[in-house]
Amino acid sequence: MADSADSPKPQRLVSLDALRGFDMFWIIGGAGMVVGFFGMLGLPESWVEGLAEQMTHVEWDGFRFFDLIFPLFVFISGVTVPYSVLSQKAKGVPVKELQWGIIKRSVIIVLIGLSYSFFRFEAGTLRLYTVLWMIGMSYMIGASLNLHIESWKHKLILFFGVLILYHLAMYYLPYPGKGDAITSENNLAAWLDRNLITTNLYREVYDPEGTIRILTGGMLGMLGGMVGQRIKSFKTPDLRCGIELLIAGFVCLLLGWIWSFAFPIIKDLWSPSFILWAGGWSFLLLSLFYTIMDVWGLRWLGWVFVPIGMNSIAIYAAQWWVPLGASRDFFFKGFANLFSNEATQQFILFGGLVLIQWLALYWLYRKKVFFRV
Repeated sequence: MADSADSPKPQRLVSLDALRGFDMFWIIGGAGMVVGFFGMLGLPESWVEGLAEQMTHVEWDGFRFFDLIFPLFVFISGVTVPYSVLSQKAKGVPVKELQWGIIKRSVIIVLIGLSYSFFRFEAGTLRLYTVLWMIGMSYMIGASLNLHIESWKHKLILFFGVLILYHLAMYYLPYPGKGDAITSENNLAAWLDRNLITTNLYREVYDPEGTIRILTGGMLGMLGGMVGQRIKSFKTPDLRCGIELLIAGFVCLLLGWIWSFAFPIIKDLWSPSFILWAGGWSFLLLSLFYTIMDVWGLRWLGWVFVPIGMNSIAIYAAQWWVPLGASRDFFFKGFANLFSNEATQQFILFGGLVLIQWLALYWLYRKKVFFRV
């Protein structure tokens, strides 16, 4: 729902809004714009192709920059929990009321995702397991655990315990037609996708956001909540906190790399190694943004990303609900066609798409209107 928000409170993390906006920037056209820009510079073709490859997902195992966008958002959603939920608990708001609020928010997020296919009114296109399904369910699990469990020790035991159990279940739990090795078509998660709730599957034989993946996704959300608690424990932004985030990032990357020898980094399965690897990069990015913008006070460096981050769900939904491509073509396609260089055309078209959305978001930001769930 829309609300006319007051000016940000002094303790609000500008870095968190900017990082969320940075994350969303790449999926609203920023990826194509950046690739087009570097193509215009006349860099070696192999460099540009390498950059373009980083703006795509891996087919199965491995990790590219674009594979970080989704888990980073889940991580950031968790970081906000101490500010939006646990702060209310500290003020005496009943836990039952806060739990209901978490469930309600999660359901609304899932319903927004479901609407993308529901309003086509075609049964064959109905899809439950969307990105927003994964975000909503991961938020519900992670936020609920942070709400009810106060001990950091117990949270860490639960975090690694769930990752280990997920690993064991994926490799050793029997199911009809189980093969000798995990493949994209033959694994426990894919089998559940096809048999538990049978809606249209993104990959036809499985869905990268389906069923039991919410368990490890929830652990990433819970990890984000623990990070938010640690940041919030500092009365003012502190360089020590930034360094702690940096160290934690390298530790997660190391653990993820080690775990990948037993269970590869597979985004479509949200494997334990993927959670740790993506979590590690999320720590490093948060450390960078937090140190620069909140500790050093260079908040102006995030001015491009903050309006995007403050209305992230709205701009994500707009990718389906609003004819952005038609608007982009109306204003920029003719101009782009004046140039014969494909990279220049790409930069203009994707840059135009980003500009249209950013101007709308900046207008909402200036009016202090933020769409939240």
